[in-house]
Amino acid sequence: MKIDPEVGAALLAGWISGAAVAFAAAALVLVWLSRNEGWRARFGRTNVRLPLVVIVVVNGMMLGWTMVGLVLGAFYLAAEGSISAGGLGTTNLLFSSLVTGAVVLVLAAGAYIRGRLTWPMWSTALVAALSLGWLLPNLAR
Repeated sequence: MKIDPEVGAALLAGWISGAAVAFAAAALVLVWLSRNEGWRARFGRTNVRLPLVVIVVVNGMMLGWTMVGLVLGAFYLAAEGSISAGGLGTTNLLFSSLVTGAVVLVLAAGAYIRGRLTWPMWSTALVAALSLGWLLPNLAR
């Protein structure tokens, strides 16, 4: 079975971009957990230790974000096939704008549900927008 190089490049770019977001988001969550007194008190009352939580968080983030990256890599192929105008440091401005808009919507929904916007939320959103909106199209090209 032969894979079209353009498809392979877009999916690999999505996987790499998703992995970049996963590592950054996992690091942000772990810094937040280690600094949060409430979570540290919960860990102290149970047999669950922070290194075990680190393993679960990193694996969960890697699985989730790389899947998002692969799906966006496939969407990039569709967007590149229809409109491929670049600008603002990206090869496909429409794709980057749509990804950034989706990230902003998810961030707004999370802030509304949580009742406030925390630094891990906006930091993860920024990393996701940059990696999935700009890194993915530039790697795929």
